[in-house]
Amino acid sequence: MKGLSFYDEIFLTIKEDEEILKENITRILLTSPGERVNNPLFGSNLRNFLFDLGVVMREEVESDIISSITKWEPRVLINSITTEERPTENTFVIHLECTNKDTLEELRLIRF
Repeated sequence: MKGLSFYDEIFLTIKEDEEILKENITRILLTSPGERVNNPLFGSNLRNFLFDLGVVMREEVESDIISSITKWEPRVLINSITTEERPTENTFVIHLECTNKDTLEELRLIRF
């Protein structure tokens, strides 16, 4: 499957399904609920969690990521998720493995 993409591009470009799914998942994770004008429920609480990592458990973060992706990107099935906090580098790493339900191809995402 192919589709048009205009995020992070100068012109509209045609992208493959895997690229589009990765962009959609990234968009879901980086959008806070209430941020999208016509869909205030869209997104995840990841940004809020990142500023409270001393209080929030990683399992809670992982659960929110799973429920957000499941709700907003029904074309993927989440196989596994692990998170890792690297305080010395000021980073939070998300390892996500999904399966594209249409093609049954595996998708691997690593986000900081």
